[in-house]
Amino acid sequence: MLAAIDLRIYSKTEAELPHPCAHLVQAALLDAVRSLDPSLSAELHDTAQVKPFAVSTLWPRTRALGDVLRIPKYTECRLRICTLAQPVFDAISAVLFPRLASGGSIRLASYDFVLMSAKMELPYGGVANFSDLLRDMGTEIDLRFASPTTFRRKGVNVPLPDPVLVYNSLWQKWKAFSDTEVPECVFEELIAALALCRMDGHTRMWKFPRYWMTGFVGVAGYELIGKVSGAARDLFGALSSLAFYSGVGYRTTMGMGQCRIVTLEADSECPPADQIPEDCNALED
Repeated sequence: MLAAIDLRIYSKTEAELPHPCAHLVQAALLDAVRSLDPSLSAELHDTAQVKPFAVSTLWPRTRALGDVLRIPKYTECRLRICTLAQPVFDAISAVLFPRLASGGSIRLASYDFVLMSAKMELPYGGVANFSDLLRDMGTEIDLRFASPTTFRRKGVNVPLPDPVLVYNSLWQKWKAFSDTEVPECVFEELIAALALCRMDGHTRMWKFPRYWMTGFVGVAGYELIGKVSGAARDLFGALSSLAFYSGVGYRTTMGMGQCRIVTLEADSECPPADQIPEDCNALED
């Protein structure tokens, strides 16, 4: 099961957080899961490179000032929590939804943020099965990389929307968590025919507590060149759709790699990309 939870929260006091603060969102999420299932929380923190969840940074309706986010009290903020496996969704929902029903909160740094709503519908949330994603969406698909996206290759960061790196990242997540099997040869056929056909974007820094990383943000178009099988076209659509739930590339559990198919933005209330402030996480902004 794939799920994206569009969570709205607010603080009863003025809050000052680092920007971005997705590492605090991750810590709050793992702490909430720990209260219910300590072993799962430890597994989510310590396990393998391919993680069964992703989170966004906090996005309030205010501008960040450099690397500081000052949030007036009662200001609505949004964040996304995405899961790629049923046990993870079950654990998160078992903690999150009872707190929501009782007017509870989650803690980011030293601030308690009251839970307002948790939606699981477009444009920012959703629910799907892996099998639902396997469909032909044509030979060209545009992806918007809304928060900085980078890849690790031989110990070096690669902040580029390279088709092999993007779709291999998504394929690894498909193989790790999907209950719908697709032969490796189908992915090999897809990747051999895949090309970057357009790009409109730039690099942006993403700050962590002890270091910075550079990632790509913007829109990249991907195209299948030549004749490919129906199975490869279906997988192209599936992996492109998976990006909405899984994120792409490195550090998706700390806010990087938030991504979606551009056509999904027709349902969004957000402004055009060129009107989005540089200091926002722009997937849902």
